[in-house]
Amino acid sequence: MTGHGRIRIRALIPALVILCALLTSCASREVSSAETRFVDIRMEGGSGKASIRTPVEVTVEDGRMTARFVWSSKNYDYMIVDGVRYDNENAGGDSTFTVPVVSLSEPLTVIADTVAMSTPHEITYVIHWEEGAQTAGGADDENGDVLPAGEIGGQISRQEAETALQEAGLVRTGEWKPDYAVGFCVDHYGDCDLLSIENSGEYLIIPQGGTVPDGLPGQITVLRKPLDHVYLVSTSAMDLINGCGALDRVRLSGTGENDWFIDDARTAMQSGAILYAGKYRAPDYELLLSEGCDLAIENTMIYHEPAVREKLETLGIPVLVETSSYEEHPLGRLEWIRLYGYLLDRQQEADTFFARQLESMEPILTQTADSGRTVAFFHVTAGGLVNVRRSGDYIARMIGLSGGTYVPKNAGDESSALSSMNMQMEDFYAQTADADILIYNSTIGGEISSVSELVEKNPLFSEFRAVKEGNVYCTSRELFQQITGMAEFMRDLHDVFFDVERDLMYLKKLD
Repeated sequence: MTGHGRIRIRALIPALVILCALLTSCASREVSSAETRFVDIRMEGGSGKASIRTPVEVTVEDGRMTARFVWSSKNYDYMIVDGVRYDNENAGGDSTFTVPVVSLSEPLTVIADTVAMSTPHEITYVIHWEEGAQTAGGADDENGDVLPAGEIGGQISRQEAETALQEAGLVRTGEWKPDYAVGFCVDHYGDCDLLSIENSGEYLIIPQGGTVPDGLPGQITVLRKPLDHVYLVSTSAMDLINGCGALDRVRLSGTGENDWFIDDARTAMQSGAILYAGKYRAPDYELLLSEGCDLAIENTMIYHEPAVREKLETLGIPVLVETSSYEEHPLGRLEWIRLYGYLLDRQQEADTFFARQLESMEPILTQTADSGRTVAFFHVTAGGLVNVRRSGDYIARMIGLSGGTYVPKNAGDESSALSSMNMQMEDFYAQTADADILIYNSTIGGEISSVSELVEKNPLFSEFRAVKEGNVYCTSRELFQQITGMAEFMRDLHDVFFDVERDLMYLKKLD
């Protein structure tokens, strides 16, 4: 990959646009005391054809708690909660409502009006909350981060972007394809680069002193280096950025100080080096502008908030939607550190880090031994469903590369962008009761400390072979924020599968 000069060229924003933004911004500045949680729910009522996505984002700020309900349908135009009507916030997309909540210990009865039938109908639903709630820190990227079908729009293909650049007089001089990742690639056009990110868009990288070609289609997002005042919303990207030494390029965060499981990120926010600038759906536009934000790195939840993305871009803040969580090969996801190193001028550091990780994983990746152990990786939702990883997901692949066999087999639709799926407990039991090892995913519903806690979630767990033989483990909550710990997690898996006794970093055996 070619190197570029690193002198910052700040995109000029007309004073009138800035003034209008400061006067009309609908989002007041949020403070870091706001706490966001993701809570599993169970619903009663209706036909079952439409439901509220779980987990639900719950925010507590200034003593007021609100829940954000995103339906699996576009046909709900309003909800009534405690006699107050709330209108759909997401015109043209899946119906979305932000409503006040008094307590998570009591069921919430709501009325939702659907226009799916010949005439509108008000339907009563009862929402049951899970007792334990997870503080934000991975759930947005691992479970809520779903590509909404038919809503991405406004994009052009890589081929169309290449044609547009050629018509603008640029000549393609080479390309960079990562070794394991399939979600991005870079084409070189002299000093400029075309970055293509699957399910995200086309980005033209402009170096020091470079100019934007005339006639460039608006669907190609222009990024001017250096990018050193980044608004980072995607939690999964923080560890990769920090791992290649580019934390100083992040100035603004969409995650509060107390919600980080990455020590360097938390310390940077405590010192003021990184400022809280609001969640993805309610950024502090005034702060972003005053700090000279030059790039917003979002996850695909931003596709549920098209108005937010449009406003950011109107204010001159380019938006990059990162999709690393959809990489199926674990090394593919880790290789996104090389992309962030490239974008944030830490390419050599990123390449070195990635090479060292490969070296540390080589004994596991090149092993030919199979432990013969079958392994289930899951968590139990508030409604009693079992959430498992899709068979082609990178967690399932990590289990396989570490010497285990992931179960249930053939879980999920291989063509789906979803990384996980829900199963009825009876179906999960039928396919995994004889599994040698159970690993409980604590990043959503919180950690469990004993096998008895697992059995409390469903007595049927007492009949599982792994429970009877004492082979039940729980992940640490920081697992999905610490992508650079992948080598250590695979070592944990390997040593559990092959009965190597040592202190584990990301897994804890339950008594």
